[in-house]
Amino acid sequence: MILVTGASGYVGGHTLRALQQSPLGAQGVRALVRNAHGAAKVRQWGAEPIIGDVTDPEAVRRAMQGVDKVVHLAAVNRDRGEITMERVNAQGTIHVVDAAKAAGVKHIVTVVGLGADPNRPFPLASTQGRGVNYLMASGVPYTVLEASVIFGAGDEFINTLAGLARIPPFMIVPGDGKTRFQPIAVQDVVSCVLQSLQREDVVNKRLQICGSEVLTLEEIIDAILDEMRLKRIKLHMPVPLLRVAVALMEATLPKPPVTTSLLAQLGVDNVATNNATETVFGLRPIRLREGISFVNEMTLGKFVARTLGRAEYR
Repeated sequence: MILVTGASGYVGGHTLRALQQSPLGAQGVRALVRNAHGAAKVRQWGAEPIIGDVTDPEAVRRAMQGVDKVVHLAAVNRDRGEITMERVNAQGTIHVVDAAKAAGVKHIVTVVGLGADPNRPFPLASTQGRGVNYLMASGVPYTVLEASVIFGAGDEFINTLAGLARIPPFMIVPGDGKTRFQPIAVQDVVSCVLQSLQREDVVNKRLQICGSEVLTLEEIIDAILDEMRLKRIKLHMPVPLLRVAVALMEATLPKPPVTTSLLAQLGVDNVATNNATETVFGLRPIRLREGISFVNEMTLGKFVARTLGRAEYR
């Protein structure tokens, strides 16, 4: 039995569908989801739902019974009420690891953001880093996959930029727009996850998985505008000014497109030092401009509905 946490999320949904289409699906797939809506989604993808979340140790222990392998994908990139990065990314991972150890799980595969480190001054990176360090010290066999920006239909990062691009006449570019990223397609992330579940040579390893091209934030924005055939006046805005606007959005919007913590990370390069996507997993990564036709589905109405908490990107 394979357990997937964060199963109704973006990468989780793609992973469940891929598992059911692979020989691994014959082992049985269980999905930890937060509510009945998530349970209905994962049933459509052929998984057995367990309602609960990683912040609840008892729910995690219940989900872990009879499980051989775990794909741990539960994570959040912003705080929303009781659902915080600390509770989900750090403490939630600790709950998963403890339950897996007690249940005799043979392997945990997890995906975190590139550069997850408890010593970094960013809540997302530091909370994921604490979870990763706990896993690696636990004695449970693991594979940690560190991904740069993940793109694909239903993603958050690229779709947020596409939504902002629908608002004429300007396209806001934070700072000088030269922060570097190495975007990887969600299909390639899932391929690395499935390979990791089957390969002994990646057990007890921490591997970076990124695309084959390094792009600046402005180059990513240009690719989106080109794909959407939009002409916008790019307005480079100093980050201190943006902090004020973002703080106001956080205070007034249910799901602001950018948070102060994410804005801070937009100023830090997010590229691999040792990219395993090709060298270890043997993939030819999908290039950004090859895989963003989905941005054309992002309308201004969808973007506004999502920002007001009335819709999701997927």
